[in-house]
Amino acid sequence: MGDTIVKLYQKQNFVIGEDILKAIKKNNLTLDEALLIIYFCSMNNHAMLDIDEIKEKFGMSELSIMQAFATITEKNLINIKMEKNRDNKVEEIIDLTPLYESIAMEIDEESREDNIVKVFTVFEREFGRPLSSMETSIINSWLDKGINEGLINCALKEATFNGTVTLRYIDAIISEWNRKGFKTQDDVEVYLKKRKPARPKTK
Repeated sequence: MGDTIVKLYQKQNFVIGEDILKAIKKNNLTLDEALLIIYFCSMNNHAMLDIDEIKEKFGMSELSIMQAFATITEKNLINIKMEKNRDNKVEEIIDLTPLYESIAMEIDEESREDNIVKVFTVFEREFGRPLSSMETSIINSWLDKGINEGLINCALKEATFNGTVTLRYIDAIISEWNRKGFKTQDDVEVYLKKRKPARPKTK
């Protein structure tokens, strides 16, 4: 998911959105630093440090521009690449991949937190009651071990299908799938499809 988000940011005609503003806030950027980031983002993956243009657009002094540029470089929000242009001259290009990667990581983390909340919601709906502290601890232990949220939900479905909806039984299912090397919901679904007995052929 993260790589896809980075590529999307790199290719689109850029509009400053909530994710960029969150990144600016998270990194405690000053107004000058934020303006520089916004300026680079608006240049559609061919950003350059054009001091004269930045001075004209934002009314910043050359000293302020260089200080802001140094800070966002130190904070690893940008890289500097050397590329040849059409005239075969070497140019300094501002690479925003570090910024986009940090945004992608933030989005991935928020998505995972949402999925974790959904895991507990699904269990409570299946049990028909709030989870006890012991049950919450067991589910948290699965998540702490890196068990995929989709795989946990699949184990719950499998337990329901088999008519034994207890955390001990679900834990046994998860342990078995771990031994088989299953990591995601897709791995489990492929396994379950293969396990289903074939229908008898009609004569």
